[in-house]
Amino acid sequence: MNQIIADFVVEMDHATNEWLPESNLMEVFSAELWRLKRIIAGMGLSASDGDDVLQDVSIRALKQCRGGSRTALLSREDDVKWLIKVTVNRCLMEHRRRRTFRRHVSEILKRRLETKKASKPAVENVIVAEELEIVRENLQKLDDSLLAPMVLRYFCDLNSKEVGEILALSPSAVRSRLREARMILAKRLLERGVEP
Repeated sequence: MNQIIADFVVEMDHATNEWLPESNLMEVFSAELWRLKRIIAGMGLSASDGDDVLQDVSIRALKQCRGGSRTALLSREDDVKWLIKVTVNRCLMEHRRRRTFRRHVSEILKRRLETKKASKPAVENVIVAEELEIVRENLQKLDDSLLAPMVLRYFCDLNSKEVGEILALSPSAVRSRLREARMILAKRLLERGVEP
């Protein structure tokens, strides 16, 4: 009987030690959920796709803790950077996979809006919606190396240094990519008749 109790205590100590770093990372995940959702929204993913991304990120965080490859000595800042990096990478995967699907859906929606007869205020709403759709389409057409810095900078309010740390780039490379992305986006929007 004493051996059974001793074995149980050893198992409980082992289980407690396994869960400690995991709960810390999951606490960081919960606290930073708003930022991760902004990244996902900035990448142009739908709410259901965003939920899938968040679920995958949380599973990856759990595996990271349980696999032992994450040390308990990492700071909260390191955990936040890791979560952002994993989220961006997962969004880019989803973005690449669904780019063609979204393009077809947006063309169908655009045609549907064009066929509806509308009153004057509704026409203005359609124009605004159409301009937003044009901006979204052109954001999706950006190369992934330009899209990720744009989202992190303009949707998450991170500076060039923070974006560079997440994407493993120098701050000057981040600024260069942001400039290139803005120029490409402005040119495409002007070609489509939208004032940037």
